[in-house]
Amino acid sequence: MNGIHDMGGMGGFGKVDPQDDEGFHEDWERQVRAIISLVRVGGVDEFRFTIESLPPVDYLSLDYFGRWLLAREKMLVKYGLITEEELKNPEGRLARTAGYQAVTPEQAGTRTSRSKRMQLDVPPRFQVGDRVRVKNEHPRGHTRHPRYVRGHRGQVHIDHGVFPFPDRVAHGLEDKPQHCYAVKFTATELWGSRGNARDIVYLDLFDDYLEAAS
Repeated sequence: MNGIHDMGGMGGFGKVDPQDDEGFHEDWERQVRAIISLVRVGGVDEFRFTIESLPPVDYLSLDYFGRWLLAREKMLVKYGLITEEELKNPEGRLARTAGYQAVTPEQAGTRTSRSKRMQLDVPPRFQVGDRVRVKNEHPRGHTRHPRYVRGHRGQVHIDHGVFPFPDRVAHGLEDKPQHCYAVKFTATELWGSRGNARDIVYLDLFDDYLEAAS
């Protein structure tokens, strides 16, 4: 979807100010991370779509973990694990949710992120070295198809294999398994004279985002 979250390649936000570390800066951020680990609802693609759907004023005013927290609250309400009233009254008693078992801290400590790669015999539409063009489409739902690369030409660099298509999984639809590729773009292809001629950008893109370059 086209939204405020799709900030790649956009100007006007100032210089990126990298920090010395990428860890937690305040205790509440650790608590948010724990909530994400202990209370599993939906999937990662739906979670991303929920963050993308935040109102622009919220998205720009909140930091990274603030967006995580607000998105998770929305998903907990959607799946009936908490009510709006309970969110507004955090000191009150929470009702138990029938049929839902929260992950324990011990279980969370043994969980690791697993690849979504699927062992399916799905023919690739492209081969390494193929020249491709990113479709200039603007889906209304979730997509891993950034706005700044649409309509531009690149070259398939790596075939990562077959994965569920996130544009459908985020909305509870069938997986539609397909290949995901690392596609190589020159900075000048993406940004014209503003790009450094020596810079290269690699993006992971799915079959449905691509077409053969003419």
